Parts: sequence; C-alpha cells; structure tokens
Amino acid sequence: MKEYKAVKVKWDVYLENLNKELDEFTKEGWEVVNVTTEPPNTLNFVVILCREV
Repeated sequence: MKEYKAVKVKWDVYLENLNKELDEFTKEGWEVVNVTTEPPNTLNFVVILCREV
C-alpha cells in the first residue's frame, strides 16, 4: 500500500528551500510524484510525495 502526502515549500530565488526539503524527504523514504507551483501571488511550491508502507 502507498502513503501519500502534499507539502508546501516556500519559493526562493535559488530554490534552496525546495532542494533542502526534497533531500530530507528522500532520506525518509519518500519519493517525489509531482512538483507544482501555486498561483503566483502565494510564491509556494506544492510537492506531492509517496512511499510504500
């Protein structure tokens, strides 16, 4: 069975926040399924993750 979760990551110019968050999730066994942006006025990425449980 797969477990899914979505997280918001604040946008920054060099994508450091996104890369840091994704590195932490992969260490915990999560796999990135999708990365999307929210509407431009929010400046966030939404990352969909899954892992086998």
